[in-house]
Amino acid sequence: MNAQKIMYKFQMERFEIFKAQDPETGKFDVVFEFNEKKIYAHQIILCTTSSTLKTMISERWNKLNEPIPIKDYSYDDFKEFLIFIYSGECSLTDENIFAMVDIAEFYGIDELKNACEEYLTKMEININNFYQMIETANKYSMIQFKKSIFNFISINLTDFLQSEQFLGVEKSIMKEIIESVKDTMRQEELFEAIYNWSEYQAIQTQKLDKNAVLNELIKKELSPFLPLMKFEMMDADFLIKYVVKIIDENGKLMTGVLQCTDTEKIAAVISLNKNYDFISDNGLYVYWRTNQPIPSTPSKLIINESVDWYLVYDKYGDISVKQRFVLQKSDYLLAEMFTENGFEFCQNCKMFIC
Repeated sequence: MNAQKIMYKFQMERFEIFKAQDPETGKFDVVFEFNEKKIYAHQIILCTTSSTLKTMISERWNKLNEPIPIKDYSYDDFKEFLIFIYSGECSLTDENIFAMVDIAEFYGIDELKNACEEYLTKMEININNFYQMIETANKYSMIQFKKSIFNFISINLTDFLQSEQFLGVEKSIMKEIIESVKDTMRQEELFEAIYNWSEYQAIQTQKLDKNAVLNELIKKELSPFLPLMKFEMMDADFLIKYVVKIIDENGKLMTGVLQCTDTEKIAAVISLNKNYDFISDNGLYVYWRTNQPIPSTPSKLIINESVDWYLVYDKYGDISVKQRFVLQKSDYLLAEMFTENGFEFCQNCKMFIC
């Protein structure tokens, strides 16, 4: 019999003693208490496995060998945890897996955490449990598990974007999702879902602040996602409803979401001028001679200090892109504009809707 087999035999003998839970014969020197139930164990095994357990036992051992009360975990879950320490394996189920992950993290048992991640990766992910799954992956830094979640999202993107759960996703998680699927060909569907999510978040915020302007709240939620979108991959008809873009001679984009009452008419005006060069005024703003009547209804937009550029109708009815600090009271705001890194106005810049 080799040394490895001998050590394994000794280990299993200690495990059998632990399983028996007989305080008369087990030579136990630490007790965990769960209301009326108790679990007996051996300090030497626990303290050499977990520094957290070592600290817990050391502090308690100085108080007349009192039992250690466990309040955050159930008797059954904690027993499975100790079984893992004694034997290197335990029973993981759909019912206890999230508690076991937390136990592994709290007590610093990486081997158990890895076993939990492997189990989670094999679990069925669906629309109903997605949110709990992604929260768990983020909370416990489970990289492989997160990859499997994002793979599920990519495969089931349409169903996911149309689900009620999607609207309640936190912004940080939302950004991760968009990053993971931003190269999909379904950019139109993705953008519309982002807009719906932004609108939902804005409505929830407005419920807490009745004086807040809904459109401003929507813009605030939507703005961080615009640089992630691949507008060049979107269908032209879809873009007419939502997006205007300006492209410089190096292919860098300035993009914005049209927010006005007559979107299709303004889109048509932009389309008519897509092959025309702009006219520059000292680099502070550029414009295209469109000579259109200013809409009679008030603009949906309000100047936002965090936005540097705006698409507007100026007082002459020309479509113009202006820096915020040169806007005039007569300017009719059409869209907030956002630039890619490296974008710059040049003589060959073109404005597009499609």
